[in-house]
Amino acid sequence: MERFQSALWPHCITSALFLALLIGPVYAAQTAPTPVQDSQASAPAPTLDDIPQMEAFLDGLMAAQMPARSVPAVTLSVVRNGEIIFAKGYGFADRAQRTPVTADRTLFRPGSISKLFTWTAVMQLVEQGKLDLDRNVNEYVTQFQIPDTFPEPIAMKHLLTHTPGFEDGGLGYLFVREEEKIVPLADSLAAHIPMRVRPPGTYSSYSNWGTALAGLIVANISGQRFEDYIQAHILQPLEMDHSTFHEPLPSHLAPDMAVGYSQEAGLYEPGHFELISNFGPAGALSATATDMANFMIAHLQLGRFKEERILSEETAKLMHRQLYTPDPRLPGMAHGFYHSRLNGQHVIGHGGDTTFFHSNLALFPEHGLGVYVSYVTNGGIARIDLMQAFADRYLPQESEPLPEPAADFAERGKRFVGNYRFTRHNWSTLEKLAALGSTLSVSLSDKNRLVVTGFIPSTSHWVEIGNRLFQQVDSNELMAFEEDSAGNITHLSLGMLPFMPAYRLAWYQTTGFNLSLVALGLLFSLTVPLSALIRRKENRGSPGLARWSIRLGIVTGLLTLIFFFGFGAGVVSASNDLMYGTPTSVKAVLIIPILLVLLTIPVALLAAGLWIGSHWSFGRRLHYSLFALSLVGLCWFYNYWNILGFRY
Repeated sequence: MERFQSALWPHCITSALFLALLIGPVYAAQTAPTPVQDSQASAPAPTLDDIPQMEAFLDGLMAAQMPARSVPAVTLSVVRNGEIIFAKGYGFADRAQRTPVTADRTLFRPGSISKLFTWTAVMQLVEQGKLDLDRNVNEYVTQFQIPDTFPEPIAMKHLLTHTPGFEDGGLGYLFVREEEKIVPLADSLAAHIPMRVRPPGTYSSYSNWGTALAGLIVANISGQRFEDYIQAHILQPLEMDHSTFHEPLPSHLAPDMAVGYSQEAGLYEPGHFELISNFGPAGALSATATDMANFMIAHLQLGRFKEERILSEETAKLMHRQLYTPDPRLPGMAHGFYHSRLNGQHVIGHGGDTTFFHSNLALFPEHGLGVYVSYVTNGGIARIDLMQAFADRYLPQESEPLPEPAADFAERGKRFVGNYRFTRHNWSTLEKLAALGSTLSVSLSDKNRLVVTGFIPSTSHWVEIGNRLFQQVDSNELMAFEEDSAGNITHLSLGMLPFMPAYRLAWYQTTGFNLSLVALGLLFSLTVPLSALIRRKENRGSPGLARWSIRLGIVTGLLTLIFFFGFGAGVVSASNDLMYGTPTSVKAVLIIPILLVLLTIPVALLAAGLWIGSHWSFGRRLHYSLFALSLVGLCWFYNYWNILGFRY
């Protein structure tokens, strides 16, 4: 299940300069709320058969969650053994009109749960023999071609498991604000073909572009627009009459759309309807909780809903079967669904996020049970808490004691220590800068455990339970490491994230190193002009080389300060609009790094000349030389993180 929380990362003064770019998706295990306890010790254990008791439990949970998490609206449905056993809305779909949420009428945005419909459509075509999971996807795409970066072709099975090897991306094109900016799916995909950064089938890296490509292939094979295909072959057979992939919303559905809200200064501000049609197969669904319940029933019944079938039993079983895992001992990816475990129970599901909505869908096949929930605004953590609380109440598991750490682990554990970055990030544009925040740091504790910090909001401790396999203390979460043929650790994988392993970082890729470069650059860019100001009388009599050193030092230092503060201010001021494009203010300041690279060359030459000519005191020459060296480091930083060259 997709787990989401916003997090801020760098722990130094320069982090403010990158504030908005270092806010990103964090998938992490959260501390579950204390399960609701029965008032009397002798009361019978909760059962899924007692619906009034379930309603009381969920009502109580929502009554606690919504004010605590500042959630204005929620919709929820539970299915079991082919029936909807509970469906209810909480809060207001429109706060201004005081319109209550109703589970069978109010539409929410399930976000990436939409992908399950795309993958279901793919499997329908596989069942009909029209689509081969092992065939090169370029053979199904007539509008453009994916570059042959690697010898291995990308197949549909790679799209299903997010293993085609694409970089991630989306700022400026994944969402649009205006309806007139909606373009045909093929045109949108062709305009934003991602860089291929690894051979297909190697490591998973969540890809909205890859899923949208699968939707285009569905359209190409069927001869229908993607949203029309879904309407005819999935939504209608499942009686999902109050759901659609069409954008803008059809007139008969638009009045029932829940308003998405953002919180500003403690107040709820209504947002806009998010247009995702340009990559619609990846997240454009609008649906009610009861319609989503029908979708869950169909998959729990292996393709059957009432008298209709959207998949044969054999195809449904194939779709639910694991197709990829970063480690055989961890949950992996099925044909589109995530595999996971919750309280020891096998779960297949998916999560979804838009700006205003946060959702989860979890199926417990062995129990014929499914739970769907969607929150408005601040539901990233709340949805995880709800799933955990529901499982704790109805599918409890007694915790087993962890083994004691091995006495010799202190020495062996050193091989795992280091910094890791998740595979899901951008490589080719300015968006790469956001990857500075998607890191994990692994260290050793004095109790022979591994300690993981950084990307996960809270520090977690892990005990070795097998070869390169660890279990989280006070949790059933697993973590595995991968080694190369020489025995060097290369990757880290978390059981909760089957679609996103993490690769080990070289020293120059780490967040600490890069932010140290920035901190030093800013420090010397401030002190060199200050030094010139303090010594302005002394500098008047300086020889030509020294005078030029002073002048260039002042100009370069001030430009460096202007760039970082201007870049940071531009990003922060436009943080709510970043996904729709690079702000004009940011585009403007991106001219400055080009000038700085050009100015760094004469600054470095002048620094060397100061030593040759024995100008100034030793301390002053050293100060200026360190300034020149810091500028060289910043030039590397600008290039490595795609700040140079207007790559946005």
